[in-house]
Amino acid sequence: MSKPVSTKKRTLLFVVFGWVLLILGDRVGDLELYQGSFLATYALAITSIILLTGYSGQLSLGQSALMTVGAYAGALTIFNAGLHPVIGLFMAALVAGVFGLILGLIAARLSGPIS
Repeated sequence: MSKPVSTKKRTLLFVVFGWVLLILGDRVGDLELYQGSFLATYALAITSIILLTGYSGQLSLGQSALMTVGAYAGALTIFNAGLHPVIGLFMAALVAGVFGLILGLIAARLSGPIS
């Protein structure tokens, strides 16, 4: 039986992996960068669906809808406003979070108090 990895080691491993990806991002061509970002996007979406449906047993279409709202907001920020992609990433997270908060408040208001 293997020994579990500590939180500090896991965090350090993710930081090192992120730096390696950042350094490699400047050394590869446009096609490889596009393929890598596409792969990372799908991996994030699949991981979130697995966490939602596999571990908690919930079925929700809201997760994919909020991911779509965030992607659309990020694309509009980058292409229409002409801002840096990092700003587009933060705007995507912010817009998806605000949109999710609004939908959650509406759902809580419609469901009424739990009795």
